Amino acid sequence: MIARALTNTQNQAERITEVVEYKVPQNINLIANTASCITKPPANKSLKKAAQTKFSKAAEQYNSHANVQKRAANDLFKSINANPQNKNKLCVDLGAGPLVNTHTLQNQFGQVIAIDLSLNMLKSSALSSPRICADMDNLPLQANSVDAIFSNFAVQWSANFELLMQSLYRVLKPGGQAYISTVVEGSLNEIKTAFTALDNSSHINTFNTQEYINQSVQKAEFAINSTQKRVYTDCYSTPLKAIKSIKAIGATTQNHTNTRQGLLTKSALQKVCNAYPLINNQACVSYHVVLLSLQKSITKFK
Repeated sequence: MIARALTNTQNQAERITEVVEYKVPQNINLIANTASCITKPPANKSLKKAAQTKFSKAAEQYNSHANVQKRAANDLFKSINANPQNKNKLCVDLGAGPLVNTHTLQNQFGQVIAIDLSLNMLKSSALSSPRICADMDNLPLQANSVDAIFSNFAVQWSANFELLMQSLYRVLKPGGQAYISTVVEGSLNEIKTAFTALDNSSHINTFNTQEYINQSVQKAEFAINSTQKRVYTDCYSTPLKAIKSIKAIGATTQNHTNTRQGLLTKSALQKVCNAYPLINNQACVSYHVVLLSLQKSITKFK
């Protein structure tokens, strides 16, 4: 099942962007001549490398800080219909990180492949599951080969969300399902507000709008089974802890050019903390998230 989903050796050289590593139970027969390490410059190479580095550094502490991500995952799991036939299906956990959701997916699907850009994230889990270190924008998967895709708090890091949706549609089998949560515009506004006291540069990522998300999904020809907008909030005792929270999960890579260069001085950091908006004497960090349940046409191959 898993071997059929992977591209052949010739196509891999065109799609895999960093390192591919398989950690597979002995009873799963992968393509015998698959190279263990294939390199190719990824899309937006500098941004991808920065994201890979920061998420890798956050691997050890990710689980203890990813509170909002866990709440979004729990909501996303509710959109998966319990079906005995799922035990015969292959699911991809896209942007799996340290495999925090993979175990739950294993309880619902027959086989689960974990894919993430960060090798350290994948290595940090002792869970027995096939895993591939690859760029979501260059998926090493064959067309019409996967039954389901689960992606929580990951696709906002895509270099091109519209093309990513088309790629996910391509790899899904007819009738295949995609369960996706993605961070959208309005997220981290508290941090954005605090930094305006320092300068006019942007200190957070630019996130896609909900309208663009919906347009991209429709352009890929997905049927939308459901779409929800949620706001998840984490609150901290001090502004400094709130600001550090996004670093703890590796989410500080900025996807635009209008960024402030260099480290903040102590006085600059204090100025930012003083300007941080408080709610009941707490510094909150909010994430605006769209939850999607999508389906590929049952009859159409693409």
